[in-house]
This record gives sequence, C-alpha cells and structure tokens, in this order.
Amino acid sequence: MRLRAVALALRGAPLQKRMLMRLIAGLVVSFFLSLPAVAQDTALKTRLAIDGQGSVIHDAVIVVHDGRIVSVRPNDRIPQGAREVDLTKFTVMPGLIDMHVHISAHFDESGRERPSITAFWAVDNARKYLESGFTTLRSLGAPNLVDVDLRNAINSGLIAGPRLFVSGEPLAESAVKPADGEAPMREYVRKQVAAHVDVIKIFGSLSSRAGGGPTYTLEQLKAAVDEAHKAGKPVAVHAHAAEAVRRAILAGADTVEHGALMDDAVIDLLVEKQVVYVPNLYLAEYYLANGQKFHFNEEQLRYTRDFMKPRAEAFAKAVKKGARIVFGTDAAAGMPGHTAPEFERRVALGMPPRQAIVHATSTPAKALGMGDKIGDLKPGMFADIIAVEGNPLEDIKALGHVAFVMKEGKIYKQ
Repeated sequence: MRLRAVALALRGAPLQKRMLMRLIAGLVVSFFLSLPAVAQDTALKTRLAIDGQGSVIHDAVIVVHDGRIVSVRPNDRIPQGAREVDLTKFTVMPGLIDMHVHISAHFDESGRERPSITAFWAVDNARKYLESGFTTLRSLGAPNLVDVDLRNAINSGLIAGPRLFVSGEPLAESAVKPADGEAPMREYVRKQVAAHVDVIKIFGSLSSRAGGGPTYTLEQLKAAVDEAHKAGKPVAVHAHAAEAVRRAILAGADTVEHGALMDDAVIDLLVEKQVVYVPNLYLAEYYLANGQKFHFNEEQLRYTRDFMKPRAEAFAKAVKKGARIVFGTDAAAGMPGHTAPEFERRVALGMPPRQAIVHATSTPAKALGMGDKIGDLKPGMFADIIAVEGNPLEDIKALGHVAFVMKEGKIYKQ
C-alpha cells in the first residue's frame, strides 16, 4: 500500500513531487544518521603490562573494539585505521577494584545537609576514584539510596564513574536491635532487595572506635544471610572481634570486612571456609591524622590506636595461611582518589607486590561474580585498563601515580 501511494503521488503536480522528494530525502538522511557509528579500534601500544594474574607481558599491543579487549599480542602490528595510544613509558594493568568504599563519604560539618548535597559529593568521589585508576567499586553504605541512584546514572552514561556494586543503608542496630530476633532481620533484607541493591551489608560488630564487640547472634545472622541468598544477593558482614568474625563465617557470609581482632582459630576457619576477607590497614592512620575533622573523642582515638597492632598481625597471619584476600580501603571522607597507601601498608606487612596487584584485580572480580568480564587483560573482557608511572612490581607506590584510565573502551584520563 505504501509503495502504491508513493507511485500515485509522483504522478501528481510538480509541487507535490518536489515536496515528496524532499520528504523522502529527509527520511533517508534521518535513517542513516540514526544508525550507530562504526566503533573505531583503539590500539594501546605497551612496553610493560601486568595482567590480573600478576604475569608480565612485554611489548604488547592491546586492541580494543566496542568497549572490549579484542587481542593482547606481543610485537603485534597496529590494525589499519585504529587510533593508536602510546603507553610505552608506563606500566599497563587492568583497572583496579576496591571492595570496600563509601561512595558518598565527605566532611559534613552541620550534619544536617540535604540529600542532594550528599549526591553531589558522591558524584565527585566517583570521578576521583575513576581518575585514580579504580574502574570498579563496591560501596558498602550510603544514605537515602544515593549509591543506588549513582550506580544507575553511571550505568546509563549520564555520569562518569567506576562500575558500582552497592548496598544502600547497612543493617545495623539503629534499624534492628540484637534483642529483636530473626524476623526483623529478614524483613530488613527484603526491603533492601526491593530497593535494588547489589549486596547486603550487615554490622555484625560495633565499629573499631567503639571496641568492635559482636552485635547480632549467630541465628540472626543466619536468618539475614538466608534471606539475602534466596534473593540472589551476596552478604558482607562488618566484623572486628574474633567472635563476630566467627559468627559471620558460620552464618554463610560471602565477605568479612575488617577482621581486626581475629585470632588464629578464626583465621583458620576463614581459610577453611574460603570466605573472602576484606582488611583495611591504612584507614586507622588516616583517622589519627584527621581525628579533629572527624570530631573523634579521646576514647575513639584510643580504640583506633589500640586496634592497629592486632589488625596488622591478623592480616600478616591471613596472608601466610592463604586466606582469600581482596583489596579494600573503607575509604572515609577525604580519601577518595588517595587510597594508594593501602597497597603500601599491605606490602610492608609481607604481601608480595605481585599478590597485592592480583588482590586488586582478578581476585575481587571473581568475588563479585565478574571474573570473566573484568580484572584481567584478556580478549572478550571489558576494556578496563590503566597505566601507571613506574613499575609496581618493583615499587608498589607506582599505583599512586596513574597516568591513563580507560573504562569499557572509553578513555577518561590521558
């Protein structure tokens, strides 16, 4: 019918013919303009690259097409028509992953700011993380679902930032009391699932600044973990005291955060159950250096100091025993974009630089269920690629000097 109508119209008056031809031409142009642009290959020329397994690749060309890595070949030629990026002065690596941040963390002097202001800080933090080489983050606690909305905005391309896995508001004593039993734990988890979070965060102990003692019972933690797993959501449990960590492990938690006061028996259990351990070594130093900004009282500062030695000892033992450790900072206000000292502290306590790199790339990628998509330099994976000044295998401080950042094939820093 449409073709017949066009044919009949063309037999009409000259003015009608001209109008129709203009209409057809406009439609044709609009059609071709609406077609997706052919993605140009990007060829990253490297001298030294370190993949997500800690292996070194010399003189490779990494070809990226449509957001993914196509090839990683030593001494390969640059594909014809590809955009060439010379990274031969740097060390090239997969994008880094931080498994414990608070994306909206900032100094709020009033304590009464509007949610929109918090959101602006979260956007700024996301930019800082991305520019410092972190292409994926797990944010474990933000108010008013700011992290959920930011994740969605980044995924839609509205805002530049790392790939986010978020928890929303953590399950803490302010929401469910230890004396309330198991039912409220399940109810809270269901509420978080309905809010479309990626992970359930539970405070299984008090904070380090309050002594770190256990909060919820083993039965309560089991109920929450069961409810989360039924919904396909992993569970991260904040736990400092050895008993709090033990309960988290026995409850089936997917990751244990902090673990500052773990004893040998609990570390052995952690290794046996292969629960992912997310220690944070640098944060205490940062707190002590900025205690006035955080308005910490003397007792809080004392606890912070007292936790430093056992935290370091627990970490060193976990490394020797072969625990599943991933990189995490628990980055507080003012830290986004400046978290590289965490790498230095880990290496200083006996972790080889190669292992520190693996723990910030392929290991957390697997813990996130993304081991086939991020955390390595392999064909088919998302092109999350960074370049740093120096060689982090020789000096881990190099990870604090990021010169190039690409996420899913798009360059954000060069």
